[in-house]
Amino acid sequence: MKKNIIYSLILVLSSFLFSCNDSFLERAPLDELSDDNFWESELQIKNAANACYWALIGKDLPINISEGLSDNAPWYTMTGWRQIGSGLYGSDFSLLDTRYKDAYKQMRRCNYFLKNYERATTVDPKLLKQYAAEVRFLRAFTYYYLTCFWGDVPFTTEPITIGDDALMAPRTSRADIVDFMLQELSEAAKDLPKYIEPGTTNFGRISGTAAKAMEARVALQNERWKEAKEACEAVMPGGEYAYHQLYSTGRPKQDYFDLFTFEGRASRKPSNKEAILSYVFNFDIASPTRHNLSRELQVPDQIVRFNPTKSLVDSYLCIDGLPIEKSPLYKGNGTYIPAYSAYDSVFVNRDPRLKQSIVYPGYNKWYGKVDGRGTANAANDASKTNVFKSPKFNNDGKGAVTYTGYYSLKYCEPSKVPVYNQDDNDIIFIRYGEVLLNYAEAMYNLNQLDQTVIDKTINLLRDRVGMKRMVISELEANGLDLKAEMQRERRVEFFMEGQRWYDLIRWKQGYELGVDKSESAINQEKGIIKGIRRDYAYDQSVFSATTKFDANGFLIFDDSRVFTSPKNYLFSLPYRQMELNPNLRPNNPGWDD
Repeated sequence: MKKNIIYSLILVLSSFLFSCNDSFLERAPLDELSDDNFWESELQIKNAANACYWALIGKDLPINISEGLSDNAPWYTMTGWRQIGSGLYGSDFSLLDTRYKDAYKQMRRCNYFLKNYERATTVDPKLLKQYAAEVRFLRAFTYYYLTCFWGDVPFTTEPITIGDDALMAPRTSRADIVDFMLQELSEAAKDLPKYIEPGTTNFGRISGTAAKAMEARVALQNERWKEAKEACEAVMPGGEYAYHQLYSTGRPKQDYFDLFTFEGRASRKPSNKEAILSYVFNFDIASPTRHNLSRELQVPDQIVRFNPTKSLVDSYLCIDGLPIEKSPLYKGNGTYIPAYSAYDSVFVNRDPRLKQSIVYPGYNKWYGKVDGRGTANAANDASKTNVFKSPKFNNDGKGAVTYTGYYSLKYCEPSKVPVYNQDDNDIIFIRYGEVLLNYAEAMYNLNQLDQTVIDKTINLLRDRVGMKRMVISELEANGLDLKAEMQRERRVEFFMEGQRWYDLIRWKQGYELGVDKSESAINQEKGIIKGIRRDYAYDQSVFSATTKFDANGFLIFDDSRVFTSPKNYLFSLPYRQMELNPNLRPNNPGWDD
């Protein structure tokens, strides 16, 4: 058994975290390691802690998984996570089995570190506590996603190995695990540096602020409103961990977009104090780390991976602060104005975050090659002008194709669209903007959301982009619901950041994810993924005879999604895991039917 542990340790250390700057990549000589002599030096402790950062898994968790589950920007094909989000899977679905097992591999890695790190008696005790606090954060981070996906799950703080009786443990209640996470994160924060300065070699490591912000996220998702409020206040002005602020250079038409590109990435930009925890890639080292997100958003010769939906685009307010169904300024409903085409009109007079999140007509850094106008003449050839005007639906290998009529602009670094797997942009896990909106929601649920709170949360985000401020009295005068508008703000602000699915689950609005077949269905039209109107397309002949449109001419991308309450509020436990450990049963509600 000891031999197996040593081999496991060496495997862990040979697959270090490639998510932060060069200091993260220091290695000890693996051929000299054994479990007896490993836990001695600071470098060994640091490397073992670094290995636990695997929990963050790059862009996979916040974007591939979370956006794939939501109704914001589904993948073009039925990937595993889109299938789960569609409710079209069973307990034998292999992806869930893999994700479940990976989470417990990560848990064992963290528990093994925390069981052994104190053996390094020659290392500064303060540093030991700091690395242990990082690992405690990562363990809580992993439990957070386990409980969000499956609810009650097996719980352990010991490094369980094959043959241990603990492998047959039953599930622990979600509420008890939440108690553990909140306490763990609160205690970890005390042993961490209060913040990590952007633009430094340590940016990407976990700080006390990250622990408090994660504490707020855990509390909010589990409706612990008071705890969420207090954790947010610790990070906001006047709080013990106050340091972070919204990224703004005084350019309202650019700053929000820049936050998610090379221009604003905090790993290289000392002035960006908004990012609290990011997964940092290193393209300029001998063993580069990189991803492919920018190309996936506007891939020049295929269907784009993420397809923004009609419901997402419709959620952006008009510049008068009113939704499109109420505002006289909205021009995208067939009442077109001179100098604007049907497609252009969707983007006129809208919240400035729309044009910083979705590719719009006139966007002049387009590297998706030919757009929907084709190549009839040089002036219309977007592959030569780099000016986008119209969505492309004809998959002929000459340009980026969309299945909904929209393309994501947020997180797209234009220079990385033409090249494959060469993107080293930061992926933000936690930022100060989330703290503000978490605080607003917690205060709402504590019946304390007044204009003062809105001004120091929601309106700070609107001020950054030059959007009309939210005023409670004006909402009431226009028949708008404060809760719904607060929820709208989260969708708009956090598009492509992996928040939407968790928000809908917390709000018990699963009917937005798929057609609700339960008796409590609110609107059978909700949950159908739609795109632009047929007449928004430059050339309508590209649509095939099988292309679906609703009664108003809007493109139907996916009408097969289902959501059954309460079944789909939690995933099915993996069948294979229930076979191996019968004590996991019964399955989550609805999955044994």
